[in-house]
Amino acid sequence: MRALQMKELIKEIKARNIKTKAWVAEDPKNRWAGLYPEDEAHWQERGITTLEALERDELATYIYEGHKDAFGTKGRHYDFEAMSLQELKDEADYISRSVDEQMKLEAEMEAEAIKRFESSVKEYEGMAGSREDAIRWLIQAEGLDEERDPGYICYNLGLPYSMEKIFAPIIAKN
Repeated sequence: MRALQMKELIKEIKARNIKTKAWVAEDPKNRWAGLYPEDEAHWQERGITTLEALERDELATYIYEGHKDAFGTKGRHYDFEAMSLQELKDEADYISRSVDEQMKLEAEMEAEAIKRFESSVKEYEGMAGSREDAIRWLIQAEGLDEERDPGYICYNLGLPYSMEKIFAPIIAKN
């Protein structure tokens, strides 16, 4: 029975790897992906010898890691071994919804930070004479004029890191 279950597991893993390789092959310059080890010894060493055990492990990993995205800390408090497969699925669904909510909230906060930033730049621009000087003044007003990392400025202002390019040339002149 165990040998049959292990064969099913390895067969499933190989099928997943084939699908993954095909997906990467569709656009190899822009896609990469990890593959499952196909060695039985690897899975036996981890105590994963059935498809259900693989599913449990994947759910537990998702919950553990996803908890950080949803709530800011990894889910170290879980007793995954004591949870039924259905409880794991339910918790994974809860974590997924929570991550979605957190991402939406962060996007809203980021959009608001961009609005505040642009409003402040506009306000200073009239006095400063240029957008660049207005941004420099804003950086100074925030006490970040000695900062050399544009990402840290974005972090402090709640702005997306894609805006680093706005700050990089300005701080290079400081």
